[in-house]
Amino acid sequence: MIFNNPLIRRYRYSLMRPRQLWVHLIIHISIIVLLLYVNYIAYEYQEIYKSTTKLFISICYQFLILQVVILWIWGAINSGSAITKEITGNSYDFLRMLPLSAGKKAVGILVGKNLIIMLLAVIDFILIIIFGKLGQESNSWLAQSLFFLLSVALLINSVALLSSIKFTIKKKKSNIATLIIIFFFLGPFIIRLVISAMNFRMFKSIKGSFFNIKLPVMILSSLVAIYFSCWSIIGILRKFNKEDEPLFSRTGAYLFMIGYEFVLFGILYTRLTQGARIINYSFWLISLLPILAIPLWSIRSYNNYIEHIGLIHRKSVSSKNVLFRTFLYSNLFLGFGLFVIWAACAIGTTSMAQLDLQSYLYMIFVLLSSYLFLILLLELYVVYYPVSSKVGIFVAVIAAVYFILPLILSDILEIDMLLQISPIGLIIEMFPNPDEEITILNRTWIINLLLCIIPGLLIHKQYSQIFNTRKKMKTNT
Repeated sequence: MIFNNPLIRRYRYSLMRPRQLWVHLIIHISIIVLLLYVNYIAYEYQEIYKSTTKLFISICYQFLILQVVILWIWGAINSGSAITKEITGNSYDFLRMLPLSAGKKAVGILVGKNLIIMLLAVIDFILIIIFGKLGQESNSWLAQSLFFLLSVALLINSVALLSSIKFTIKKKKSNIATLIIIFFFLGPFIIRLVISAMNFRMFKSIKGSFFNIKLPVMILSSLVAIYFSCWSIIGILRKFNKEDEPLFSRTGAYLFMIGYEFVLFGILYTRLTQGARIINYSFWLISLLPILAIPLWSIRSYNNYIEHIGLIHRKSVSSKNVLFRTFLYSNLFLGFGLFVIWAACAIGTTSMAQLDLQSYLYMIFVLLSSYLFLILLLELYVVYYPVSSKVGIFVAVIAAVYFILPLILSDILEIDMLLQISPIGLIIEMFPNPDEEITILNRTWIINLLLCIIPGLLIHKQYSQIFNTRKKMKTNT
């Protein structure tokens, strides 16, 4: 029984005390009464609704919007603040030492922190069904809407919890400022959703496809959300079990990349088979995002390198193979492997779209030269962090200059070739009019490779230092 979970019982005792529970219920019931009253006034005196059927269906959609606020925003705040509250309350060590599996801890936090939200959501779901039926809405659409709300809520809440794990908070801070910022950015969007609630049914006629399987867009979106929720939960379990390890293992990083490419390819498959150039560009751009993010979540540290080299020495591996094995273990090899996966998928979609493969292979090579410089900067940070903790600032400044300075100089000096030196400018150049061919200058990849020389030499020097440090440690033992 899920509610036998000790963490859920703990949160239930603290969150659902009668006085606190009644405050939430009274506030929520007041919101419901106010919403119904406003709609009644609009129907009876303003004549906004031409029939009771339209009145009821509008109320149904407004409750759907209310569920978005409760499950997606309020729930995410609760889940995302769970670990930080444990830390600021000096009870995080107690949480870590609980004799519970990582799965039970994750379920305990996600369910326990949102018990009140779940109760209010049940009330709203009942009202959605009642007003949906009164408004003659189909059972299929109501089921799709509820499935979509719950699946996206699972994704948002699990990602919020994952992002909060292993945060170090020096002192307790108020959440008021955070709530103000969230309302500032999301408030207009929420208000716009409420105003356009009558147009919510437009999604009923939209169909999506996964490869050649036609699905309602709400169902397809829900399934994608559930897929990535599974990855988020896997990440939560890994961080609970291995706090000091990166979010992704090497196998996990490759599998996530392959799965991401597969899902994206399935969604765009129908359009790609029609030879749409802009869809191919879109696939390239969207599928580039993981190869930039995954290395940051999979970093192996300087100490990991030392330990790995020690393991190689204990296996009596010849010194000639130590450098090669270290490279296979390194962050550089992971980044290169992720790029190979992306490139293979990009070549596949280009061939499927029946575009000129030779020119696109050249574009992939130019992108590789830019990506190589970026992963060298990341590795530079890793191997020089023990030397100076300020190296992160130095690397961040170089990366910012690399991204932004060519764009500024290209505009000021009116030299177009400078634009392609920046990865942002290069991507902009790769998205011309769909009927135009792409011209990538040879200077772009040459400059990128020249930029790689200095960080490459510095990294090689530090690798040698790591080998020497490990040899001294072995000699002393």
